[in-house]
Amino acid sequence: MGIVGLPDAAVRESAERVRTAVRNAGFTWPRSRLTVNLAPADLRKEGPVYDLPIAAGVLACSGGIRSEADGGRRIESWPMAGELALDGSVRPIKGIVALAELAARTGAEGLIVAAASVEEVRLVSDLPVIGIEHLRDLAKFLDGEEPMKAIHHESAAFSPVALPSITVDLAEIRGQSNAKRAMEIAAVGRHNVLLIGPPGCGKTMLARALADLLPPLERAEAIERQTIRAAAGLPFEVEGFHRPPFRSPHHTCSPAALVGGGSSPRPGEVSLAHHGVLMLDELPEFSKASIDALREPLEDGVVTISRVAGCTRFPARSIVVGAMNATREGGGIPGGAGAAERRYLGRIGGPILDRFDLHVPMTPLPIRRFLEGPDGVTTAVVRERVCLARAFGARRGSGPNASLAGAALKQACGMSAEVLENLVSIVEELGLSARAFDRIRRLSRSIADLEETAVVEPHHLIEAVSFRVLDRV
Repeated sequence: MGIVGLPDAAVRESAERVRTAVRNAGFTWPRSRLTVNLAPADLRKEGPVYDLPIAAGVLACSGGIRSEADGGRRIESWPMAGELALDGSVRPIKGIVALAELAARTGAEGLIVAAASVEEVRLVSDLPVIGIEHLRDLAKFLDGEEPMKAIHHESAAFSPVALPSITVDLAEIRGQSNAKRAMEIAAVGRHNVLLIGPPGCGKTMLARALADLLPPLERAEAIERQTIRAAAGLPFEVEGFHRPPFRSPHHTCSPAALVGGGSSPRPGEVSLAHHGVLMLDELPEFSKASIDALREPLEDGVVTISRVAGCTRFPARSIVVGAMNATREGGGIPGGAGAAERRYLGRIGGPILDRFDLHVPMTPLPIRRFLEGPDGVTTAVVRERVCLARAFGARRGSGPNASLAGAALKQACGMSAEVLENLVSIVEELGLSARAFDRIRRLSRSIADLEETAVVEPHHLIEAVSFRVLDRV
């Protein structure tokens, strides 16, 4: 058997796996040379995903199954994927979600997968799913017989979505009311947040709590997230299907691990956090190359990786939470920034700092505060407010507030001439940039959404300006 079409080592080895599996399943191997053409020929093929369709093609060519004219099923109408063991049993593969999406787009009758993959396919597709455990099951089904397992399962793709469980409750975080408010605003408008404070003041807990404030993922968002995980070689998550992801890479990770890369490009941490939260703890300690690589995803919500063979684009629209000390030795900025603080902020660089909408100074609390009971409202209450605010903003049809720009931003804010003049005066008095001017308007739009107000009012602007402390450092 010869396999052509840029196969990798795993695909080339399919020849031996398929030959042995076909013989051990009791079928006759053709006494002639076989050529398997994996089109298109210029696209590299990877993994054991092709074992099952190659075996089906061999059985069809050798007469092991009936053709459509003789009463069999039409193979082209049933996309399939799976790894074959040498005894003919079928093993699950990674990336089965992409196959389910392809089957739906191409108008397939259904799809054939390993029995172990049926549950995850049902989460993303309402097509009939054939779960097979052995090559003989595949032959029986394509031959026109009923499979050993039911060929149609009631789809779970459109079942009601339960709210994800809460991992870190805001009420369990003592004090830090200003930072909690910033997390609520960030969840509404999907704004990036920079937390600045000494070790132990709750920065990491707040970032994890932010992930719990986000509404459950919609079906399309959840499918997109699982497809990204499959491209990165990670397993399918059944229990956390609708949960917004939370990723927290270590500051020693390479630029390729952070934003994606490699000879065969794979998504990085910023894409694995798509539709969720990316926590960058000790942000100034990341390498300069890693920090600079964040410019495109923070601004455009996408990562473009260019190689000689072509260009790959990975989505990366997440809420980025950066956490840092004001200086390498610790401390905070509350009263202002001295030379040491400015030097430490300089490790991040102005272009990256400018892409954080909310700057939140934090101070340590007395130890006795940790002996007290719950502090403030719970995550469940705040999440309900976030869901209502997002629903209010969705009626405008202009997308997330953090992405508003130009005419869309002007229309969404709906400021009166007097309010706009007040904002211009504030910006001029504080010496802020034109980019900060737009970011303040986006923040004020999210604050107004929390109050379900159609237009931005002066007190919304004042609160938004209070979260731009680094513009005045």
